[in-house]
Amino acid sequence: MSVITIEGRLGAGAPDLGRLVAKKLDLDFIDRLLLADIAKRVGSTMNVLSDQERRVPTLTNRFAQSIQRMLHRSAVAGMGGDPYFGPGIEHLLARPYSEMEDAPHTNSEEIDEQHFIDTAKEVITDLAEIGNVVILGRGGAAILRDHPKVLRVGVVAKLEDRALRVQQQLRLTSIEEATSNIEHTDKAQHRYFERAFDSSPIDPFLYHFMWNTSDVSLEYAAQVTVDAAKVMSEKGLKWTDQTVSAPQSISESHN
Repeated sequence: MSVITIEGRLGAGAPDLGRLVAKKLDLDFIDRLLLADIAKRVGSTMNVLSDQERRVPTLTNRFAQSIQRMLHRSAVAGMGGDPYFGPGIEHLLARPYSEMEDAPHTNSEEIDEQHFIDTAKEVITDLAEIGNVVILGRGGAAILRDHPKVLRVGVVAKLEDRALRVQQQLRLTSIEEATSNIEHTDKAQHRYFERAFDSSPIDPFLYHFMWNTSDVSLEYAAQVTVDAAKVMSEKGLKWTDQTVSAPQSISESHN
């Protein structure tokens, strides 16, 4: 069972990397929009989900069904199980980092932001338990940092390369507009990580490794990430080859 989190700076190529890795490993790719759709459907009743199971489930329904069952089991076992989804949560979870640039000004906004943070943490934790997913963003690396079988990957790039990619993807008229977009999103992403995790999205200690896509292709980064995920599944990333002897000291080599 593979679980990979990918957190990247806007324009560094994290979504493309995530899709490539998911395709190579035949995993499900979860971004903020699919996460929001899952959240919306988890709010359905168990009867509705049972009806959906009689049909071929979509990717969204399948995850929603799994999470709903987990909530149901927790409630039966007396472990809380309070559903963390309500009306409008799909819009909350779909929010891009750029909408979180400014700190809350009212108590209502403060509650709304904390609700988003708590919900994101619970959904991503549940998705990791279900397994076989690549989770993009939402602080997945920070949320799952203590899970030994989750591969955590960061993605960065030079500002000029990021701006060019953003300009092309969003079809902006100028590189300056793209750069401004990046600056606002970076600020919002930093604020979210600081508020939610007391950390930074570019903290190297959150990740097993970080890719600088200004220096490597997305295809290369994807293949090495895939190889690392396979090793983690089979041996863990702290394995050592016992057949390789330690190097001799200079004094030993002359004896």
